[in-house]
Formats: sequence, structure tokens, C-alpha cells
Amino acid sequence: MPRFRALVLHPDRAAIGELTELLAHLDLAVEATGSATDAARRLRQHAPHAILAGHDPPGLDGIGFLDASVAAAPDALRVLLVEAPGVGAELEHRAPTAPAIVRFIARAGQRSHLTALIGEAIKLLGLVEEQRSLVARLAGEHERLKRRGTLLDVVVKERTKELEDSYLRLKEAHRQALFGLAEAIEAKDPYTKGHCGRVAAYALVLAKEAGYPAEGLETLEFGAFLHDIGKIGIRDAVLLKPGPLDDVEWSHMREHPVKGYEIARRIEILHPIMAAVRNHHERWDGTGYPDRMKGDAIPLAARIVAIADAYDAMSTDRPYKAGLPLAECERLLRKCAGTMYDPELIELFVTRRIGAIYEDELAAGE
Repeated sequence: MPRFRALVLHPDRAAIGELTELLAHLDLAVEATGSATDAARRLRQHAPHAILAGHDPPGLDGIGFLDASVAAAPDALRVLLVEAPGVGAELEHRAPTAPAIVRFIARAGQRSHLTALIGEAIKLLGLVEEQRSLVARLAGEHERLKRRGTLLDVVVKERTKELEDSYLRLKEAHRQALFGLAEAIEAKDPYTKGHCGRVAAYALVLAKEAGYPAEGLETLEFGAFLHDIGKIGIRDAVLLKPGPLDDVEWSHMREHPVKGYEIARRIEILHPIMAAVRNHHERWDGTGYPDRMKGDAIPLAARIVAIADAYDAMSTDRPYKAGLPLAECERLLRKCAGTMYDPELIELFVTRRIGAIYEDELAAGE
């Protein structure tokens, strides 16, 4: 039997059939209905792990239904399904305290990318359950050991080793789930394939050169991998535009650090990377966004990721520009040192030729 449940509410029978077939390939038991009343009844009976709702007001207020579902399923992933960019756009202006709802834009027959988003969310839900189970086991073992002070040392060591091994397996599973989430982000924009991995590599080398605390390097790597997680909430028409953005489009694109922060703060295992996600577009002179931080007030992780992100954007091909050679990228980075970027970190990046890590692959167009 599937470990997790999904509830689908949609007024169109064909859409219900398509969504049920897509979700059935995941570890999900799918319940589907076209009635909001029936969906509310099912919610009360069994709290699902993922809730997908169409939105066709006034007949079906998907946003209202998803908001109300919090009472019965507070930890569920909530997805609003719309077929046009303008539908459900009010989600982009909700208060930070409002329930998190992911708006997924796709017409009939174009919903296959939904499985990547739902699949990664289900992986995270599974890891959270494993984490809770592990914590409960640790607490139980601790209490038992306190009550049985005469327990043989060898038994204690064996039990501790077993729990340590379980923790390491869970930690590796967390890592794989986070990297899988980064791949789901890149799946929205094929022109940035490999971007997250390269940014993480540049950031990790730069952090080591800068003397970043060794115990924080793994968290920094995760933050670099998922720095653009908020782009899940950016309209495809803006994210995939094959050319420069206009002022309105740039304003929408600049929302992605805050959207990413809102996602990260709702998932406990992402809390340590929130600074890199939210503040990687701050500028050294205080003119960046979203918080207009300045100089050393910008978290070090965010300063490092900002440089790695900027270098990769300059050095790779995009639909509207060709990638620049290493020397030209380094010249531009130095030009922006002290205004956009931390000047000491820029000097390290350039003098240690960190950008050369992927130079051969980029030159070969890989």
C-alpha cells in the first residue's frame, strides 16, 4: 500500500483522470472528486499529504478550499492548478502568515512536470517522518538507559552505533532529497541546466579559500544548490522569456528570494540555508534586494553565493547572450567589487582562479 495520500479537487473529469494517472506513478494513494463538499468530507476523514485543487471561481474557489484545508491537514503540500498565468495571481500578494500554496500553471495535457514537484515534496515528507521516528527512538533509548543504570557497556555501545548509523543514513537521504529539489527547480528552465551544481561548486571552493568554518561548509553547499528555490513561484512567461525582461517582469523576478525564503522557513531541514536563499541578491553598497543590506551586514554565506551565482551567469550561454571567457568575467567581477560584491571575496575568487573549475566544460559546450 502507498505510504502517502493525495486529494484532488477539480471540476473537469478529464483533468481528474489525467492527474490521477500522473500521481499514481508516485508513492501516493489518490482520491479525486469534482465536489468541494465531498472533498471537505474526505479531508475530515483522512488528512492527505498533498492537496491539489483547480481554481475556476465562482463555481470552484480553489484558493479558499486550500486555505480551509489547513485545519484538517496542516502539514500538507497545497497546489493550486490553473490553466492561464492570470488565474490565481492573487497568491503572489498574500501575507507571509497565509498558508503556503504553490500555483502550478499548465493546460490540459501539459501537467507532467507536476510529478517532479509532488515527487520531491513526498520525499521530504518521508524524510520528516523518518526524522520524527528517529528522534522518538533516541528519546526512548535515553529514558531506558536512565532507568537501567546497570546496563552493560557493550550493549550501550552497540545501540549507540546503530543509532549513529541510522542518523548518517537519514542525513544522506536529506542530502539527496535537497539535491533532487534543486533538479526540480532547473527542470522549469532548461537553459539553466547544471547552474545549481556549478554555483555550489564555486561557492564551496571560495568559502574554503576564505576560511569559512568547516562545520558550516555542508550547509553552505545546500544553500548554494537551492539559492533559486523561489523561482518555483515565478511565472513561466517571465522565467522562460528568451530575451531581456522589462521593468514589470524584473519586479516579478526579484520576488524569488522572498518566495524562496517563505518555502525554506516552512520546511525545518531548510532553515539553516535561509540566509543564502533570501539575501544572495543584496549588494555590497546597500542597493540590492530584498532587504537592502550593506557590507558586512550581509550574511557571509549570501555574499559567497552571490559571487558564485554572478560568475556562472556571466560564463554560460543563455538564449539572449553568449557566455563570456574567464578573463572577461574576472574583469567584470573586479569592476563590481566594492559596489555589488564583497571586494575581499572577489579578490580571492579572481587570484585563486576559482572560475576555472568548469572552464574546459563550458568551452566545450557541455
